Amino acid sequence: MKEDYNKIVVLQTAYIGDVVVSTGLVRELNKIFPNAKVDIITTPVSSEIFQYNPYIRKRIKFDKKNWKYINFFKLVKKLKNENYDLSISIQSSLTSALLLYFSGIKRRVGFSKQVLTTDSVRALENKNIHRSENIVNLLSPLSSNMNFDNRTELFLSEKERQKAKEILTNQKSNKKMIGVAPGSVRATKKWPQKYFAELTQKLKKENIVTFFIGNAEETQLCEEIIELGQNDSTVNMAGELSLLESAALIEKLDLMLANDSAPLHIANAVNTDVFAFFGPTVQKYGFFPYRENDKIFEKELDCRPCSLHGGPSCPEGHHNCMKKITPEEVFENIKNYFNT
Repeated sequence: MKEDYNKIVVLQTAYIGDVVVSTGLVRELNKIFPNAKVDIITTPVSSEIFQYNPYIRKRIKFDKKNWKYINFFKLVKKLKNENYDLSISIQSSLTSALLLYFSGIKRRVGFSKQVLTTDSVRALENKNIHRSENIVNLLSPLSSNMNFDNRTELFLSEKERQKAKEILTNQKSNKKMIGVAPGSVRATKKWPQKYFAELTQKLKKENIVTFFIGNAEETQLCEEIIELGQNDSTVNMAGELSLLESAALIEKLDLMLANDSAPLHIANAVNTDVFAFFGPTVQKYGFFPYRENDKIFEKELDCRPCSLHGGPSCPEGHHNCMKKITPEEVFENIKNYFNT
């Protein structure tokens, strides 16, 4: 007989893209325990992802960048007061393990490399396994007869969708619209600026409108690319939208062009096709776009992959993993996409 739980907490304090990839878990968890109250611990910036999620009761913020020991123990006290009887840790850090252990949660599920768990789940070993499949598989100790659905999803309100509609109001209905996200936390994951600029010039000739999307820190990057490309049909929305407003805009676009970064995963979650650039990272890490019409641009090189998350500079000094992906190649693929 399956054990029931009243209060469950899920911990996922990784980057935005990783958190989006985790959204299937809370939906599948609800299928197993439909009457349980489920809360989630995220970083402050990722908390917005679950703002309208119907499977989450409460969002608990843990600021890993600025945390101090006193904040850690304040959070431990807060979790203790909630009296959770089950936790699921998507993160495998020691900090995450100690947080849940000291919170007095009786049953703690996590990956095999996580310490202080009561249920250890081995990662599925297959080069084509998407990270979302491994994440929903964390539920395997809790149910023996579930066929877990790893689809990611984002829930938007009418407010975000109306904002996106207003942004697109001035665009002619016959024009194709592409989202472009040139940023990334890691420098080596970025396709070159001049390549983005050349591509937007080519897209303009095909009557395709480009919307640059990114956070406030990426505003200047987008402005530099737009200035370099001298494309008056490009709209820069970087730094102008909240995370969910960006998702609502991406939802209405015809195609999303992105580095191996959060916008890729947001596009998958709102069912917009993605063309993605993979340089220092590779698909076997599990963070590839997974929908039928998605495409990955990458070049087979002896030096790939060079790191799990990318780095500040190319270890070989050439960055050929990105430089060998030409604007012409990407442009031809976009044209073919819209002509089929």
